[in-house]
Amino acid sequence: MIRTESIRSLSDFRKNATSHLDRLARTGGVDVLTVNGQAKGVVMSPALFDRLAEYARQAEVAEAIQRGLEEIESGKGVDARTGLLRLAKEMGIRPGT
Repeated sequence: MIRTESIRSLSDFRKNATSHLDRLARTGGVDVLTVNGQAKGVVMSPALFDRLAEYARQAEVAEAIQRGLEEIESGKGVDARTGLLRLAKEMGIRPGT
């Protein structure tokens, strides 16, 4: 949730960019930048960005796992031996070599 103290005008941010960036780095926070009262951008600390990027990566992995489980449940999956033999064939590898 964005708090009202996290809303800044772009002109104020530009005027005091270094102090705003220092504050964001120190607090791990986020600022919503406005132009004429309308939200136009978001600036956040590198630490927060890294955390959000990791959450997104984890969500993508969880989604891929869920899709795989749904495919197995619907009968689209194959056992590991069959899958590895197919992969070896696609890669031009003879089994047992």
